[in-house]
Amino acid sequence: MMHKQRGVALIVVLLIVALVATIATNISSRNQLSMRRTLNLAEYDQAYWYAISGEALAQKVLKQDLDDDKDRVHRQQYWAQSEVIFPVENGSIGGKISDMRACFNLNALSVADPKPQSGQPKMSLAARQYQGLLVALGMDQFNAEKLTHTLKDYLDEDTVTSPFGAEDAEYESRHVPYRAANTLMNHRSELRAVMGYSQDLYKKLLPYICVIPGNDRQLLNVNTIEPDQAAVLAGMLENTISVAEAESVINQRPSDGFENIEDFWKLVTLPQQADDTFKSAFVVNSDFFLLQVQAKAGEAVFRLDSVMQRDGNNKMKVIARQFGGQL
Repeated sequence: MMHKQRGVALIVVLLIVALVATIATNISSRNQLSMRRTLNLAEYDQAYWYAISGEALAQKVLKQDLDDDKDRVHRQQYWAQSEVIFPVENGSIGGKISDMRACFNLNALSVADPKPQSGQPKMSLAARQYQGLLVALGMDQFNAEKLTHTLKDYLDEDTVTSPFGAEDAEYESRHVPYRAANTLMNHRSELRAVMGYSQDLYKKLLPYICVIPGNDRQLLNVNTIEPDQAAVLAGMLENTISVAEAESVINQRPSDGFENIEDFWKLVTLPQQADDTFKSAFVVNSDFFLLQVQAKAGEAVFRLDSVMQRDGNNKMKVIARQFGGQL
C-alpha cells in the first residue's frame, strides 16, 4: 500500500511541475508579446512624429521657394526635387511634393452649368475640359460625355438628373444601395463610388486627376505639368491639339518655366471659342501642394499624405491629411 501511495504522490508532483512549467511558459510568452506590442506602438508613434516633422520641413521649403519667386511656381524650385530621404535616429524620413494645379481637380465638375442659350443646354467649362481629358485618354465621345455627366450629378448640389447622368434613384437601386454625395470630394478615391467608374478606369485616370478639398476650381499650372501628363493639357484645350502636340509644348517649356502665361500662349493656338474665362484656367503659379511622406522608425513605417494651401504671406497650412498612403 505504501508503495502505491508513493507512486501516486510522484505522479501528482510531476503533474504539478508540468502545470507550473506550462503556466511559466505562458506568462513568459505573454510578457514577450506585451513587450513586442509596446515596442511596436512606440516605434509607430515615433514614425508618426517623424512624418509630422517631414510635413513641417516641407512647409518651410515651400515658403522659401514662394518667397523667392512669389509670382511663379516651377520645377526648378527646391520643392520639386525628386524624392529626398533624410536619415534620423533609428529610421528615416522620405517624401515628395507635388503641385495640385498640375492635375485635374475633380471637384471642379460641381460648378453649375451656365444658363441655356437659345434653348440649348451648355456644359460648364470644367465639364467640357474633363470630357476632353477622357477623350484624350482614348475614350469615345459618347462614353466620355456620359461619365462626365454621372460625375457632375454625383458632385452637384441638386438632385436633377442630367441627360446621361445618375442621381439618388440610380444609386439606391444598386445591390448595395447608397446615395449620391451631392457635395465636394475630399479624396480622389471617392471617384470609385461614382456610377460607371470601374477599377480599371480609375487606375487609368490616377496619373491625371486629383481632388483639392473645399476647392471647386480647375486651374492648370503650365510650369509644373509633366510631359507624361500631356493628356490633361490637351483635354483642357478641348482637344484642339493632340496629346503628342501637347507633349511637344511641355517639352519646349524653359527649364525654369514660363515667365508669364502670355509666353505659354505663344506656343499654343487658342480654340475659336476661347474667352477670358477659358484663358484664366491656365496659370503659372499655384496655391495647393500635396506632400507624400514615408517615415520609418525601427520596423514601423508610417505614410502620410498632406494637402497644403498657401496663404497671403506664403505660409503653408495643412487643410487635409490622409494616413496610410491611399491611392
